[in-house]
Amino acid sequence: MQGAQMRKSLLVQLLISIAAVALVLYFSNFQKVIEVMRGVDITYFLAATLLYLAMNAFMAYRITLILKEVKEKLSFFEALEASLSGMLASDFTPARTGYFATAFLINKNSKIPIDKAMLSILAPQLFEFSFKFLAGSAALWYLLTIVTAQIGESIIGMVVGASLFFLMILIMALLLFSKTFVDKLAFLSILPYGRQTHSMLSNMQRNSKSVRKVLPKILAILFITWFIKSCEWFLLSKSIGMSLKTSIPELVFFAFLQPLVTILQFIPAPTLAGMGLYEGGTAVVLSLFGVPPYQSVSFALLARFMNLMVDLLGVKGALRVANKL
Repeated sequence: MQGAQMRKSLLVQLLISIAAVALVLYFSNFQKVIEVMRGVDITYFLAATLLYLAMNAFMAYRITLILKEVKEKLSFFEALEASLSGMLASDFTPARTGYFATAFLINKNSKIPIDKAMLSILAPQLFEFSFKFLAGSAALWYLLTIVTAQIGESIIGMVVGASLFFLMILIMALLLFSKTFVDKLAFLSILPYGRQTHSMLSNMQRNSKSVRKVLPKILAILFITWFIKSCEWFLLSKSIGMSLKTSIPELVFFAFLQPLVTILQFIPAPTLAGMGLYEGGTAVVLSLFGVPPYQSVSFALLARFMNLMVDLLGVKGALRVANKL
């Protein structure tokens, strides 16, 4: 019964997502979007794809670092497969919450306790989300200083997304570092699977001290992946011949654009990973820097397609878990 409801909910979200993207394509000149997509420079696109894969490799290495600190062994390739599987799940879930399935995949496929697996995902995500919130907020402030009326509802969406993003960061921080907060969640025990959930959170919180020992490495990886992501988007923009009207170096521009528009993917809207909101928001922001809507929408769709293409490498790990259920 639950499975049928989940499939129905996913179908509804998929239909809403398709409608949202169709609406964005309609207002951005669908024919020109197709023309841009057909003219993609494969060399630049493949280079951007390799950078996205490299970023995932660093994320996998980050998982192994934390697990090693809590006396659990996970090979790099097992971590990479689980991370890609989680990224694949996040491509189809509202607010990209599916990435937390990575912990479940590590638990099922590698027999690592779920609380330690969750710690290896939640801890680095806390720092990553915090950084994206700060970088995205700085970019949003910059936009507000140069134009307000032109961006209208998209700015409101970004502010809402940033607020929810901050709330998510706060909850994650409390789960990791506040024993009092976790103890107050004891009421979860009255819910189905609540006892197991609260036990997992308590064990995870007890192990969170280990994160501090590898914090310098986690932060180093964070800045490396940020640089990789900005290079990836820069190359992706060149694959469609995009040029920006700004005095800001393009690599720096994309370093701050990515966390800004990514916030839109975390708005808990009834679409898959902010589909439609993300593309529309990207078009609005890039239009302020002289990029025509059809080209900016093409850029956003190309980025989403590239991510999905690489994330599909994790489908094998996801299927292995599905077969065990």
